[in-house]
Amino acid sequence: MRKCRLLFAACVLFFSIGCAPTVRYTRPSRQSTAPSSYKVPRNWDYRKHYKVPPARLTSIIKKHLGTPYRYGGASRRGMDCSGFVNVVFKELNRAKLPRSSRAMSKLGKSVTLKDAKAGDLIFFRGGAFNRINHVGIYTGDKQFAHASRKKGVTYSSLDNDYYRKHFAGIRRLFK
Repeated sequence: MRKCRLLFAACVLFFSIGCAPTVRYTRPSRQSTAPSSYKVPRNWDYRKHYKVPPARLTSIIKKHLGTPYRYGGASRRGMDCSGFVNVVFKELNRAKLPRSSRAMSKLGKSVTLKDAKAGDLIFFRGGAFNRINHVGIYTGDKQFAHASRKKGVTYSSLDNDYYRKHFAGIRRLFK
């Protein structure tokens, strides 16, 4: 009987303390198109790169509206936020951007919300470490297009409490 109690106590202690997984989930390598250690080229200058015609940008975004969310995806079958941004800018002006939102946030120059214009990238923080983990394309009037987990590719407003709270900044990559 004493052995059973000790064994039970040991199991309770083990499950209350040591049940946390020790292996972190990482994205499968076949879906990753850029190395996780992406570094911005030293000679990269946003002013020398492509233009963003607002009307064309809007028409490209409209083609992708309603595409379901899919982690690591970058096609009509499904896409995540950085995949959406990559697809739009590749179609718009053949620009090749890093695959992660965190790496994208290091490109270009920072602009204020007041000075933002269509085609600027808008970033949000969140998660356990409060790092940049979401990106969208600013379309003007405090609106932006992005790939939402619940709605897929959609438009959202910065007046929404969630996005206002997690807003991290806007960066201009193109003229």
